[in-house]
Amino acid sequence: MGPRYILIAGLCAAALAGAARADSFAGADWQAHFNRPDQNAFPTTVRADEYLLRERFVARLDALASNDWGCLATYTFSGNSAAAGAAGPILLAMSNALARGAKLAFVADNGVNVASNYWPGISLTGLATRAGNKLQLSRATNDWGIMHDKVGVFWYRAATQAWVLTGSWNFTGGASSYQWNVLAELRNRELATAYSNEMREMLSGRFHANTNKSHAHDGARFRLADAWTNGWVRFAPYPDKTYGGSNALTDVVAAIDAATNEIVFALNKLTRPDVANALIRACDRGVAVHGALPKSDRAATNDDSYAVYQTLLAPTNYATANRTLLYDAYATASWTATDDGETDLVHAKYMALDPYGTAPLAILGSANWTEAALVDDDSNDENVLFLPHAGLAQALVAQFNAMTDGTVPWFRLESGGSAASGRLVYWLPTTNRYEVVFTTNVLELGTWTNRMQELSPVRGTNAVATPYPAARGFYRLRPVP
Repeated sequence: MGPRYILIAGLCAAALAGAARADSFAGADWQAHFNRPDQNAFPTTVRADEYLLRERFVARLDALASNDWGCLATYTFSGNSAAAGAAGPILLAMSNALARGAKLAFVADNGVNVASNYWPGISLTGLATRAGNKLQLSRATNDWGIMHDKVGVFWYRAATQAWVLTGSWNFTGGASSYQWNVLAELRNRELATAYSNEMREMLSGRFHANTNKSHAHDGARFRLADAWTNGWVRFAPYPDKTYGGSNALTDVVAAIDAATNEIVFALNKLTRPDVANALIRACDRGVAVHGALPKSDRAATNDDSYAVYQTLLAPTNYATANRTLLYDAYATASWTATDDGETDLVHAKYMALDPYGTAPLAILGSANWTEAALVDDDSNDENVLFLPHAGLAQALVAQFNAMTDGTVPWFRLESGGSAASGRLVYWLPTTNRYEVVFTTNVLELGTWTNRMQELSPVRGTNAVATPYPAARGFYRLRPVP
């Protein structure tokens, strides 16, 4: 994807491509991964990184030894292809782990087909009824609410090491080929204990609307090695469904209100006006806000996220010129087309706050940002992680870069009110040096001999006065040679 040149009259804009292309990041006790969809489920067209998230679950299962314990939980489960499926390879890895003597459990939403052989001779029901070492299987009750988690908890080496895998990826081939998803892989005993307790509640048959479900582990604190403070995890349903009460929505709004520099989000659904209002307040404080929602959920008036999306777009809702900048996702990792309404194309559920600041925070998990997932006390089973960690927050920004043009540098040239002056408003994703060049002759686009001015290398949105008026011409933003 090459540089863009824009002919302007009065106002101008330009951008250069250059987003990061890594799909895995790691630290001392954490990893972050995201897949790269191609809108094609044929096994012969699988990209090397398309099924990365599935492979992380399979690798954790393959590492289980005798008497180790693991538990998986998923909202959906399908796909029997070794190359382009999800359920089949996971079932095979589970069968092999049970044969090695590992203890395994599986929590499924009510809609999961537990009897299907997604791998020849292997189904969830078959693993739960086999002779010898069996799978502990629990299926959600068919009442109000859903079991919406996408989780793996793994205890190794006589419970001396524990990992939690959680994110937006359901255990299906389509979640890899047709959607953008993220996965966090965290090594922490306190966090794994909280997730294990949540799994055990559901393994005991206590799902969403069950009033006997314990909330004792909701809000559990933990600390990763490179975190600047303790993180915490929320499990829905919550103890308090009132706005401002003890629930994930309250925590999300407080985190947005604390942001001082930058917010990046990618959400499958955003229906809470509380979040939209907090993002607008952040913009009014001068925070740069970049976001993406799938067109399938916000383009039509009856779409769930339509109202909030329009709220964020409306200039009259802002007290300053700073706005929430919203972007279409690319339909594929090859960047050949953008969102054309593909169902749930953006399936991620995250927000990165001040990722390069002194108090970075990553929020991610299974929850769509809706009332049922962030507020209710009798609806969905969900998990939402709050991770005060620069590496994880920056990994989410890298995913955003791979999925959209959201952090590609851009600028706008405005009239300063006279023929001899103007104003440059620009966004820089890094502290690298950039300059604005221009020409009035289309035949000179390859040379760019007119250097307008160098920009102050400050990450974020900035504005500077310029002696140049907003003249008609071709402008380009480029790194300083």
